[in-house]
Amino acid sequence: MKRLTNYLECLHRPETGTMVCRWLRETTPAEMRTSYEYLFAEAQEFGSRLWLLDIRRRNNEDPETAQWLMDEYMPRLAAHLGGPTFLAYLLSPAHLVRVDDDAIDIVHVAQLQRSVHVALFIEEGKANEWLVRQAGK
Repeated sequence: MKRLTNYLECLHRPETGTMVCRWLRETTPAEMRTSYEYLFAEAQEFGSRLWLLDIRRRNNEDPETAQWLMDEYMPRLAAHLGGPTFLAYLLSPAHLVRVDDDAIDIVHVAQLQRSVHVALFIEEGKANEWLVRQAGK
């Protein structure tokens, strides 16, 4: 894993074209935006449109950051990564129960844009399987 900050690390899996990123602790809203900008830069470097985002340790929801993700961040992905982007979020079971309407809105808006596809998982194996299936699309 390549440590990008003291709260985020990423690994590129060239055999699947997947970028795996893990948050190592809770983050502030500013750190969240910085994290996603790092992810964008890493994805551009490797040409990766398949992302596994492990947020089990992050477990925070910020409505303003969620809005920024929908309005500004996600629309940039397909334009700069050469096609649809697939984001598999790995959550803890407790976090999945707490996922609020903002997170669900991100999923629905992203799917409607058809440029970013989002799925939520509690098992890493299933998240990886989903990403591998998307590679053929």
